[in-house]
Amino acid sequence: MLNVNTDILTSTFITLRAKLRSIAGGIAGADEADDVIHDAFCRLWARHQAVGSETDAARLTYTAVRNSAIDSYRRRHANPSQSLDDAPGTLTVVATDDDSERRDREDTYATVISIARRVLNSRQFDVFDLHDIRGMDYEEVAATLGMTQENVRVTLSRARKTIREIYRNNYLK
Repeated sequence: MLNVNTDILTSTFITLRAKLRSIAGGIAGADEADDVIHDAFCRLWARHQAVGSETDAARLTYTAVRNSAIDSYRRRHANPSQSLDDAPGTLTVVATDDDSERRDREDTYATVISIARRVLNSRQFDVFDLHDIRGMDYEEVAATLGMTQENVRVTLSRARKTIREIYRNNYLK
């Protein structure tokens, strides 16, 4: 059942749609504008209780669109992709899995696990172990450890960064 807050939010969003598309397009690019607006509306819909008036709805809508556009821009520029048509040369997969390469991978894996055990705190190691070693997804790790999925992502990111720095500084010389 919809309530007054969702009605206000929806009508405000529809009224401001052209301006929101312009803001999103200016930050994230015209091709991303509609996706940004959709993402922002979904975020707002989950927080519809915070909407008390049309002014609140407009303020929250502009903020959500701006933040979604910035997130989109950052994601795209942090992980740029290249079309396969534009890629130089031909992509060729060569199977070269001989025993020495397999041993190198196993040694690297063992080294990473050893570093993780030595330098990570217990929470970081538990998250790293469950996600990267045992293959659980974020939702399963969060449920197992009583954490939020966002907290799992942040903890895992910090754990990987710590391991990567130790590995680079001590094993890649």
